[in-house]
Amino acid sequence: DDSERRRPTASARGVDCRAAIRTASRALSKPDRQTMTEPRPTLLVFTRAPETESARRRLLPTRLAGGARALLERSLVAAIEAGREGGCRLEVSSPRALAAIPGAGAVPQRGRTFGERFRNAFADARARARGAVVAVGSDVPGLAGRHVRAALERLGDRRDRVVVGPSPDGGFYLLASHRPLDAELGRVRWCTRHALDSLLAALRASGLEVRLLEPLRDLDRPQDLRAWLAREARAASRWRDLIEQLRAQLADLCRPLTPTIAIPVCGLERTCLVGRCPPR
Repeated sequence: DDSERRRPTASARGVDCRAAIRTASRALSKPDRQTMTEPRPTLLVFTRAPETESARRRLLPTRLAGGARALLERSLVAAIEAGREGGCRLEVSSPRALAAIPGAGAVPQRGRTFGERFRNAFADARARARGAVVAVGSDVPGLAGRHVRAALERLGDRRDRVVVGPSPDGGFYLLASHRPLDAELGRVRWCTRHALDSLLAALRASGLEVRLLEPLRDLDRPQDLRAWLAREARAASRWRDLIEQLRAQLADLCRPLTPTIAIPVCGLERTCLVGRCPPR
């Protein structure tokens, strides 16, 4: 809303994170003027800090981690922009406070496991919102406003319908609903290749109709990054500089290595270069 956009941005440096989270949580618990008059969907971005995500996922070797971190940072921004284009109010759920994002409220995550944190974040956003809640991750570089709009269009005003965006690895990148999904999310086999199937089974067992969006790849493993760069990155033309940098780094990693072997020369050992492909 307008009051959020006028709020000055602040660096995460030197800010009391706990105080910032408390302040943001109090603000988000009160519906804004626009929400009081017209139900407005909420985009919930479920994330960690990009540097934390980069270190945990190890999409590239440590010496090239800067490129992977930059990609995850842009993916977070892309998720926020997708929500704006979809006409959503914005919430970013993270274990610790991030640098302020204009127009987006920051809320803390509660729970020990990934599943507990996601379930609580969805329930808390659902309790604050009067419109639908659309939850997305921050590791989906292909996510755009058209996916959020498509989710809201397919959801309509039906409380007995849920929209899911599947990922090729057996997970999901988007979940949209007008109703709480506590019981159903409690039956998901999180962080496995069965996450999507177990979610769909739980939703249908509760008598809910499920509508699916087009699949999008999230970046959990190095092979996900390679597959995205090979097949899907051409659609992200605004990221061309970063895409070219990542492709060059991966090409360097795939070039044949030149290890040394020792050859005796006049009673001494001398090194010689021999090419080979890297182990797979």
